[in-house]
Amino acid sequence: MAHQRFRRFNTGMYYKDHDVKNEMCMAVRAGNIIFLRGQTGFTFDGGFVGHGDAAAQADQAMKNVKVLLEEAGAKMEHICKITTYITDRAYRESVYQVIGRHLGTIAPVGTGLIVNGLALPEMLVEIDIDAVIPDGEG
Repeated sequence: MAHQRFRRFNTGMYYKDHDVKNEMCMAVRAGNIIFLRGQTGFTFDGGFVGHGDAAAQADQAMKNVKVLLEEAGAKMEHICKITTYITDRAYRESVYQVIGRHLGTIAPVGTGLIVNGLALPEMLVEIDIDAVIPDGEG
C-alpha cells in the first residue's frame, strides 16, 4: 500500500516572513502507522490561537491532533507516543493538564522537552504524535 498523505500544504502559508517554502503534509499514514506533523496553536486555515498562552496553544494542537487522526482513519486511543516541546518550564503544568484532558485514560509513552525556541516566537508549545491502528481496525 502506498503512503497516504493528508492535508498537503506549503510551509510559506505558516511562515510568511521566512524564505522557506517546502511542500509538506499534516499527516502520513504508512500502513497502520500514523505520523503527525508537530501541532501548535495554528489552525488549519493558517490562523493562530493563544498568543502568549501555552495552554490555549496546547488545546488547539490537541484539537488538530484529533481531526488529523480521524482523517487518517485513526482514533485518539490509537496514540502510542507523544512528544511535547515547551519553551519555558513554567508552561509545563498548564500544558500537561490540557493534554491530559484530551487524552483521558489513554496512556501513551511520552517525552517532554524544554527548548530554546520553536519555529516562530509566538509558538510556546508543539506536540508531536505517532499512532498505530490495531490490526483489524481500519
